[in-house]
Parts: sequence; structure tokens; C-alpha cells
Amino acid sequence: MTKNYDPALTTNPHGPLYRVDKAIKTAQQRVDDAIEAKRYHTNHNLAQQVIKEAREGLRKAEQLRVLKIKELAQKTAEK
Repeated sequence: MTKNYDPALTTNPHGPLYRVDKAIKTAQQRVDDAIEAKRYHTNHNLAQQVIKEAREGLRKAEQLRVLKIKELAQKTAEK
């Protein structure tokens, strides 16, 4: 369930987007783990709530990335 990002997620630890990209990868892993746990969990309501919270975290991380990209573009334009 991975999504393609434009620009692609960075793996360079010195890159300006590294922290937000790392947060996105972590959030994607949480969503995947929550979906996998739902398959084996007896309480599906609880599992569904965990999936919902994980997806909200992923959305927030993606929004932070968009804001960071805009911020970097603005700094570049000012120079």
C-alpha cells in the first residue's frame, strides 16, 4: 500500500526532507502493521480504531511534507 511521492522520499540523512520522509515511512509501517494485526486480532473494533489512527498519522506526516516542500521552495525563491 505504498504511495509514490513527488519528489521521491529521500534516503540521504543530510537532506532537508529526511526527517519528514522518515516520519512518512514510519507511519506507512504503522498502517501496514495495523492491517496485518487486524487479520489475527479477535477484537475487530479495536483493530479498526488502530488502523484509523495510523492512517490519520500518515495523513499528518504527508501534510507536513507538503508544508516543508513549500517552505524550501519559498526559501529558494527568496535567494
